[in-house]
Amino acid sequence: MSGLAAILLAAGASRRMGRPKPLLPWAGATLIEHELEVLRAASVARVAVVVGSNAEAVRRVVGAEAPLVFNARWASGRATSLARGAAALLEGNAGDPPDAVLVQNVDQPTTAEVIAHLLAELRSSGADAVQPIYVDPRDAEGREHGGHPVLLAAALLPDLAAATEEREGLRGVLAGRRVHRVAIEDPTVGLDLDTPEAYEAARAALGA
Repeated sequence: MSGLAAILLAAGASRRMGRPKPLLPWAGATLIEHELEVLRAASVARVAVVVGSNAEAVRRVVGAEAPLVFNARWASGRATSLARGAAALLEGNAGDPPDAVLVQNVDQPTTAEVIAHLLAELRSSGADAVQPIYVDPRDAEGREHGGHPVLLAAALLPDLAAATEEREGLRGVLAGRRVHRVAIEDPTVGLDLDTPEAYEAARAALGA
């Protein structure tokens, strides 16, 4: 087994942000460079970085740090990028498959500590997938929300490679599976840098 693999989804057009999210400044680098560094620190053996819109700009920044997987159908929805990344991992690890796969969106940065926590929970629980949960302090009812990233047993890679928008992408893959949801007190599990306001608020809160 080659341990941990990851699909880093960075193919979207960043319309709500108004500029390419992978190239946003973050922690002294760009967001995508920071996330690749976190994945390395978490001992991720192989990363499929899925690009689409702004692919060449991302390629110039990433360089040889990680191989990029181009999704020609990126405009059809996130599920197409998820499927493309999973297919790339299946092709590249035919002789040495991973035992777990992390699914991460480029606008939802995480930490190596969160990834380690998820991996330990996946191994101890025997679940098909592990997802962090958190309580949003802005939620007056104190409800739990699903966080990110999501870690899946590698046995689900073929299902990820067959994901479609019609079957709700990752949500559809996890439907009916044993998903272990674990509370993690880390502010990154609820981050979603989807708009300029959310991005600036996150930078201020995390010093990034």
